[in-house]
Order: sequence, then structure tokens, then C-alpha cells
Amino acid sequence: MNDIKSNFISALDSQDKERAVMVCIESLESGNVEVIDLYLDILAPALRSWDCDYVSDRLCIWNEHIRSSIVRTVMECCFPYIVKKRRDNGSEKNDQTVAVLCPPEEYHEIGARMISDIFTIAGYNSIFVGANTPLDTFLEAAKKLSPMYVAISVSNYYNLINTRRMISRIKEAGGKSRVVVGGNAFEKNPDYWKEVGADIFLKDPREILALGKGDVK
Repeated sequence: MNDIKSNFISALDSQDKERAVMVCIESLESGNVEVIDLYLDILAPALRSWDCDYVSDRLCIWNEHIRSSIVRTVMECCFPYIVKKRRDNGSEKNDQTVAVLCPPEEYHEIGARMISDIFTIAGYNSIFVGANTPLDTFLEAAKKLSPMYVAISVSNYYNLINTRRMISRIKEAGGKSRVVVGGNAFEKNPDYWKEVGADIFLKDPREILALGKGDVK
């Protein structure tokens, strides 16, 4: 695992998209890493651990976007392994829908995409809506989808207020959806999920596999 992680980060640092993708795919093909572990123990830490002086280095945002783009490409290539993992787990795709999105003004969606894919592994019909989702649009779609869960990923601490407003509107609209929250914004505020009105807080995305079994609160 450590060798895979170091090789991937090396490719990512040098912005070598082809090598970064092949390190991940070859590791999955060889069975040296499981797709959930690739997501949570390699891809996510590689993004979180990167640091740049945004004041003095005017290319920080440029480089951050390139890194994110490479990780997105890896994840797109991983989808067949997501489906295979679902089958290996004995989880057939069911009709329980999950809508995965970010609050308004939240533009970091890679975490949400990872959550969506893990819901797929768990057997749910996972619909990835993505970043900066207009609330009125989502509420209209939710009337037709009637999702079992609405999963909201929040990376930026400053978007917790938007998240609270969003959850309030979702609950005011009625329906039986349970609201699940997670993301870096809750790391230093682990109890804030109650303040924003969520039903479930995911400390670890792997907890998705236990949803519906009474193991997650």
C-alpha cells in the first residue's frame, strides 16, 4: 500500500496523468489494493496533504486544479471496479435511491463523488449530482426521485451555514429522505452535524456499507 501511495503521489506531483492512472489501475488489476482503499487511503490523502503558499505562489490554484483533474480521471477509470466490488460483496443493485450532492457555493466535489461510488458498492441506486447544486432545482428533482438518503458532502467550513439552510428546506419540503452529512468541514466540529439538522453523520465513508443495518447513527 505504501509503495502504491508513494508512486501515485510522485506521479501526481509531476503532473504525469498517464503514470498516475496506470499506477492505480495496475494496482487494482493485481489485487494489491481494493477500490475503496484506493479512494480513501491513497487518492483522498494525496489531495488533502498537498500544500502550497497561495500568497506567494500564483500557480497554486492552477496546480491544484490539475491535481484534482488527474484524480477525477482515475476515479472515472475505476467505475468498473466499483461495480465488480459490489458484486463481490454480494450486493445487487436495488431500487433504493441516494442523491449525493454539495451545498450551494461548495465547489469541491471529489469527496462527494467518492461517497457516491461507495453507495454504489453498497447496492444503492446512487445519483451523483455534484458541486454547487441550486437548491430549488434539487428540491424539484427530489419530488420525482424520492431518495431514501440525501447525502451532502461539505469540504469548506464556511459552507456549514449553507448546509444548515439546505437541510432545513429539504425537511420543510416533506418526504421521507434521511439526510446524511460528511466531509472535511466536520473534522474540527464533529458534533455540528446535529446543529445543521442532519439525521446521520459519516465519520468514515466506509460506514455507508453499514447503513440500513442499524450500525450508523
